[in-house]
Amino acid sequence: MDLLTTLDGYFGGWCFTFTTLPPREALQAMEAGHLSDVANPVDALREEADEGIEEDGILLVASRISPAWSIVIETNGNTGLIGADHCVLLELCTAEQPAMTVFKNPNRLELLYADLHDNWAGLDITSGRRWGTLGHVSGALHEAGFTADGGLHDTLNGYPYNDLARHAINAATGLDTLEVVATGWVSGIVPTATALQQIDRSRALWR
Repeated sequence: MDLLTTLDGYFGGWCFTFTTLPPREALQAMEAGHLSDVANPVDALREEADEGIEEDGILLVASRISPAWSIVIETNGNTGLIGADHCVLLELCTAEQPAMTVFKNPNRLELLYADLHDNWAGLDITSGRRWGTLGHVSGALHEAGFTADGGLHDTLNGYPYNDLARHAINAATGLDTLEVVATGWVSGIVPTATALQQIDRSRALWR
Protein backbone atom coordinates (compact mmCIF):
# COMPACT_ATOMS: atom_id res chain seq x y z
CA MET A 1 0.00 0.00 0.00
CA ASP A 2 1.45 3.40 -0.99
CA LEU A 3 0.11 5.38 1.93
CA LEU A 4 1.57 8.71 0.87
CA THR A 5 0.05 8.73 -2.60
CA THR A 6 -3.28 7.24 -1.51
CA LEU A 7 -3.85 9.62 1.40
CA ASP A 8 -2.55 12.63 -0.48
CA GLY A 9 -4.87 11.93 -3.38
CA TYR A 10 -7.94 11.70 -1.18
CA PHE A 11 -7.25 14.18 1.61
CA GLY A 12 -4.64 16.53 0.12
CA GLY A 13 -2.42 15.90 3.14
CA TRP A 14 -1.56 13.48 5.93
CA CYS A 15 0.19 13.15 9.27
CA PHE A 16 2.28 10.10 10.20
CA THR A 17 3.51 9.66 13.77
CA PHE A 18 6.19 7.05 14.50
CA THR A 19 6.70 5.46 17.92
CA THR A 20 8.13 2.24 19.28
CA LEU A 21 5.04 1.77 21.47
CA PRO A 22 2.53 -0.90 20.40
CA PRO A 23 -0.42 0.53 18.41
CA ARG A 24 -3.06 0.38 21.13
CA GLU A 25 -0.67 1.79 23.71
CA ALA A 26 0.27 4.58 21.31
CA LEU A 27 -3.38 5.50 20.73
CA GLN A 28 -4.02 5.53 24.47
CA ALA A 29 -0.97 7.75 24.99
CA MET A 30 -2.52 10.16 22.47
CA GLU A 31 -5.70 10.06 24.60
CA ALA A 32 -7.77 8.23 22.00
CA GLY A 33 -10.77 6.21 23.16
CA HIS A 34 -13.32 3.89 21.54
CA LEU A 35 -10.53 1.66 20.24
CA SER A 36 -11.60 -0.86 17.63
CA ASP A 37 -10.03 -3.08 14.97
CA VAL A 38 -10.25 -1.89 11.36
CA ALA A 39 -9.58 -3.90 8.22
CA ASN A 40 -8.24 -1.06 6.10
CA PRO A 41 -6.89 2.25 7.46
CA VAL A 42 -7.64 4.29 4.34
CA ASP A 43 -11.24 3.09 4.17
CA ALA A 44 -11.72 3.99 7.85
CA LEU A 45 -10.34 7.49 7.34
CA ARG A 46 -12.42 7.99 4.19
CA GLU A 47 -15.58 6.85 5.92
CA GLU A 48 -14.93 9.23 8.81
CA ALA A 49 -14.36 12.12 6.41
CA ASP A 50 -17.33 11.32 4.15
CA GLU A 51 -19.91 10.48 6.78
CA GLY A 52 -18.70 12.36 9.85
CA ILE A 53 -18.71 9.29 12.07
CA GLU A 54 -17.62 11.34 15.06
CA GLU A 55 -18.27 15.04 14.53
CA ASP A 56 -16.76 16.02 17.88
CA GLY A 57 -13.60 13.95 17.55
CA ILE A 58 -10.58 13.14 15.44
CA LEU A 59 -10.05 9.64 14.08
CA LEU A 60 -6.60 8.05 14.39
CA VAL A 61 -5.56 4.69 12.93
CA ALA A 62 -2.45 2.78 14.01
CA SER A 63 -0.55 -0.40 13.29
CA ARG A 64 2.80 -2.08 13.85
CA ILE A 65 4.66 -1.72 10.57
CA SER A 66 8.08 -3.11 11.51
CA PRO A 67 9.68 -4.82 14.51
CA ALA A 68 10.82 -1.38 15.70
CA TRP A 69 8.05 1.02 14.73
CA SER A 70 4.32 1.63 14.96
CA ILE A 71 2.65 4.27 12.81
CA VAL A 72 -0.32 6.46 13.76
CA ILE A 73 -2.13 8.19 10.90
CA GLU A 74 -4.43 11.20 11.03
CA THR A 75 -5.86 13.29 8.22
CA ASN A 76 -8.10 15.79 10.02
CA GLY A 77 -6.12 18.91 10.87
CA ASN A 78 -9.06 21.19 11.62
CA THR A 79 -8.09 21.58 15.28
CA GLY A 80 -4.35 21.14 14.77
CA LEU A 81 -2.53 17.88 14.18
CA ILE A 82 -2.33 15.79 17.32
CA GLY A 83 0.95 14.16 16.31
CA ALA A 84 2.55 17.58 15.84
CA ASP A 85 2.17 18.45 19.51
CA HIS A 86 5.29 18.41 21.66
CA CYS A 87 3.50 16.99 24.70
CA VAL A 88 2.07 14.13 22.63
CA LEU A 89 5.43 13.18 21.13
CA LEU A 90 6.95 13.13 24.61
CA GLU A 91 4.27 10.65 25.68
CA LEU A 92 5.21 8.44 22.72
CA CYS A 93 8.96 8.39 23.45
CA THR A 94 10.68 5.55 25.27
CA ALA A 95 13.98 5.63 27.11
CA GLU A 96 15.67 4.03 24.09
CA GLN A 97 13.86 5.63 21.15
CA PRO A 98 12.47 9.02 20.12
CA ALA A 99 9.08 9.70 18.63
CA MET A 100 8.71 11.50 15.31
CA THR A 101 5.96 12.96 13.16
CA VAL A 102 6.08 13.76 9.46
CA PHE A 103 3.17 15.77 8.10
CA LYS A 104 2.12 17.36 4.84
CA ASN A 105 -0.51 19.94 4.19
CA PRO A 106 -0.77 22.12 1.10
CA ASN A 107 1.85 24.57 2.37
CA ARG A 108 4.11 22.65 4.74
CA LEU A 109 6.11 19.44 4.79
CA GLU A 110 7.89 18.91 8.08
CA LEU A 111 9.50 16.33 10.35
CA LEU A 112 9.18 16.82 14.11
CA TYR A 113 11.38 15.02 16.64
CA ALA A 114 11.27 14.54 20.41
CA ASP A 115 13.17 12.34 22.84
CA LEU A 116 13.50 11.94 26.60
CA HIS A 117 16.84 13.75 26.61
CA ASP A 118 15.07 17.12 26.24
CA ASN A 119 15.62 17.27 22.49
CA TRP A 120 12.74 18.87 20.57
CA ALA A 121 13.39 19.73 16.97
CA GLY A 122 12.07 20.06 13.46
CA LEU A 123 13.12 19.83 9.85
CA ASP A 124 11.49 21.65 6.95
CA ILE A 125 11.76 18.81 4.45
CA THR A 126 11.36 21.03 1.39
CA SER A 127 14.24 23.37 2.27
CA GLY A 128 16.37 21.43 4.74
CA ARG A 129 16.03 24.19 7.35
CA ARG A 130 16.41 22.82 10.89
CA TRP A 131 15.60 24.05 14.36
CA GLY A 132 16.40 22.45 17.71
CA THR A 133 18.46 19.29 18.17
CA LEU A 134 17.51 16.25 16.09
CA GLY A 135 19.23 13.77 18.39
CA HIS A 136 20.63 10.60 16.91
CA VAL A 137 18.73 10.97 13.60
CA SER A 138 20.65 14.13 12.73
CA GLY A 139 23.53 12.27 11.11
CA ALA A 140 21.24 9.98 9.13
CA LEU A 141 19.31 12.94 7.77
CA HIS A 142 22.55 14.68 6.83
CA GLU A 143 23.75 11.61 4.95
CA ALA A 144 20.39 11.49 3.13
CA GLY A 145 20.88 15.02 1.81
CA PHE A 146 19.21 17.13 4.51
CA THR A 147 22.44 18.85 5.41
CA ALA A 148 23.52 19.67 8.94
CA ASP A 149 23.87 23.36 8.05
CA GLY A 150 20.19 23.59 7.13
CA GLY A 151 19.96 23.04 3.40
CA LEU A 152 19.28 20.40 0.77
CA HIS A 153 21.96 18.55 -1.16
CA ASP A 154 21.82 19.15 -4.90
CA THR A 155 20.66 15.56 -5.45
CA LEU A 156 17.33 16.37 -3.76
CA ASN A 157 16.55 19.47 -5.80
CA GLY A 158 13.39 19.02 -7.83
CA TYR A 159 12.07 16.09 -5.77
CA PRO A 160 8.25 16.14 -5.48
CA TYR A 161 6.86 16.61 -1.95
CA ASN A 162 5.93 12.96 -1.48
CA ASP A 163 9.32 11.72 -2.65
CA LEU A 164 11.07 14.10 -0.25
CA ALA A 165 8.83 12.86 2.55
CA ARG A 166 9.62 9.22 1.77
CA HIS A 167 13.31 10.03 1.71
CA ALA A 168 13.19 11.79 5.09
CA ILE A 169 11.11 9.03 6.71
CA ASN A 170 13.46 6.36 5.41
CA ALA A 171 16.50 8.25 6.72
CA ALA A 172 15.03 8.86 10.17
CA THR A 173 13.33 5.49 10.76
CA GLY A 174 14.63 3.03 8.17
CA LEU A 175 11.06 2.50 6.94
CA ASP A 176 10.07 2.38 3.28
CA THR A 177 6.56 3.82 3.19
CA LEU A 178 6.07 2.51 -0.33
CA GLU A 179 5.89 -1.00 1.08
CA VAL A 180 3.59 -0.68 4.09
CA VAL A 181 1.43 -3.79 4.03
CA ALA A 182 0.76 -4.02 7.75
CA THR A 183 -2.20 -5.88 9.17
CA GLY A 184 -3.70 -5.47 12.61
CA TRP A 185 -4.88 -1.87 12.24
CA VAL A 186 -6.75 -0.31 15.14
CA SER A 187 -8.62 2.98 15.30
CA GLY A 188 -9.37 5.39 18.10
CA ILE A 189 -11.11 8.74 18.53
CA VAL A 190 -9.62 11.76 20.29
CA PRO A 191 -12.35 14.19 21.40
CA THR A 192 -11.91 17.64 19.89
CA ALA A 193 -11.79 19.23 23.34
CA THR A 194 -8.95 16.89 24.32
CA ALA A 195 -7.03 17.73 21.15
CA LEU A 196 -7.32 21.43 21.92
CA GLN A 197 -6.06 20.83 25.46
CA GLN A 198 -3.06 18.95 24.04
CA ILE A 199 -2.22 21.95 21.86
CA ASP A 200 -2.48 24.27 24.87
CA ARG A 201 -0.12 22.02 26.88
CA SER A 202 2.35 22.00 24.01
CA ARG A 203 2.32 25.78 23.84
CA ALA A 204 2.97 25.92 27.60
CA LEU A 205 6.18 23.92 27.13
CA TRP A 206 7.60 26.83 25.13
CA ARG A 207 6.99 29.42 27.86
